[in-house]
Amino acid sequence: MVFGKIIKSVNAFALALTLNFSALAEITSPTYKIGVLQIIEHPALDKTCQGIRDELTSQGFKETLQWSWDSAQGNPALATQIAQKYVGNQVDLIVAIGTTAAQAALNASNKGQVQVVFASVTDPKGANLVGNVTGVSNFIPTKDQLEILIKIIPDKKRLGVVYNAGEANSVSLLEKMQECAKQMGLEIIPATASKTSEVASAAQGLIGKVDAIFINNDNTALAAIKSIGKICGENHIPLFASDGDLKESGSLALLGADQYEIGRQTGRLVAKILRGESQAKDMEVEYPKQVAVDLNDKVAQDLNIQFPDSIRIKKETKL
Repeated sequence: MVFGKIIKSVNAFALALTLNFSALAEITSPTYKIGVLQIIEHPALDKTCQGIRDELTSQGFKETLQWSWDSAQGNPALATQIAQKYVGNQVDLIVAIGTTAAQAALNASNKGQVQVVFASVTDPKGANLVGNVTGVSNFIPTKDQLEILIKIIPDKKRLGVVYNAGEANSVSLLEKMQECAKQMGLEIIPATASKTSEVASAAQGLIGKVDAIFINNDNTALAAIKSIGKICGENHIPLFASDGDLKESGSLALLGADQYEIGRQTGRLVAKILRGESQAKDMEVEYPKQVAVDLNDKVAQDLNIQFPDSIRIKKETKL
């Protein structure tokens, strides 16, 4: 009988110890809820999203993170609805990928009660992203991009740009490009597309008017860059882009931020906020730490273009 009581006491103690450790684990490992709002799906922003998730996993949040992801499919109204849903679900933080997504998240953030971290926003100030918000911009100095473009096609002077006039990010970029281009002897010829289904016709409308087409950080145009590449290929016109997939898009060259690394940078900001080390309103907006130049030798051969050695060196060393 005594032995039986001892066994029962040991079992009871072990059970109590297990419950106490479980309770302690719950206390020391809280669950965080974040809502990830991506304005549209395309390779550049997809890489950003993956970078955020990978960084949070490496920071130890894999088991303690409730991750909700939604695409607004390029629709500002849908972006607003998704952001409001996240606020209603009482997420700890909203991560917004793209300018329109960031604006929707900040507007829905219940007067700053929900913190917002953005990624891949080119002009945060111009988009009026101020307050309880921080993030990582994908801005690359326009002058740097145009200087490389000129080195690749020095005899081309008319540059077509497809952009969404309803996206603050794109309007700001176009203005910067026009200002820089004027100083560098280039003419910018814009074509607008308010949704991805209009991109091909906008690009087609530039044929005969331009010597090359450049797609900057415009999410609408980047989401349909394959159609632009097809049109450029059929008409033997060089296509440049800030991001994407060289082979898939048919671009001659890409010059832009490393979108995956932007995601990792963003993930580090998110981790600091979730740990309570800082608040979004107290954190400086960050800019790309890596800028990449990617060259498409096959397209260059088709267009009878030779890349200067100086460009190839930059491709290997990063900018």
